[in-house]
Amino acid sequence: TISKEKSGIGLAPFAEHQGKMLPLEKSFELSKLLAKKQKIYFFGGGKSEVEILDNWVNQIPNTENFAGKLSLKQELQKISELETMISMDSANMHLASLVGTRCVSVWGSTHPFAGFLGYGQCENDIVQVKDLTCRPCSVFGDKECYRGDWACLEEIDIHKINSKI
Repeated sequence: TISKEKSGIGLAPFAEHQGKMLPLEKSFELSKLLAKKQKIYFFGGGKSEVEILDNWVNQIPNTENFAGKLSLKQELQKISELETMISMDSANMHLASLVGTRCVSVWGSTHPFAGFLGYGQCENDIVQVKDLTCRPCSVFGDKECYRGDWACLEEIDIHKINSKI
């Protein structure tokens, strides 16, 4: 059931490819910033992601880790209860779309103009570095950065994400 009562912010800081993932230090700092005002719920999967997020929960008050703990049905239910989901250009953006939850999406080497913005999501909720002539360098985010610096992600300011919340 899709929840009408919405509270908290979901954060899915991982993606399959590096070109689609905000550096973890930035996601950690964003989590600390957001958790001062609202409860933050972490999403992810896989052993290393669960360990990283458990570590974050131990360091950041007002956070909870759902990574590796919920079935897909339970995860969708929880996402439907969120005020906002913050996701990389990844599956979690699309899961938020499925349950009608607003998603602030972070785009690195990929670009929403390739047609992968979550269904029903708002272009105003896209966070990206616009003035890089090398973007998009990959439709799926699976290519190495030919510049070697991942400027498309390194130059994203977490305060820009925070301001959209």
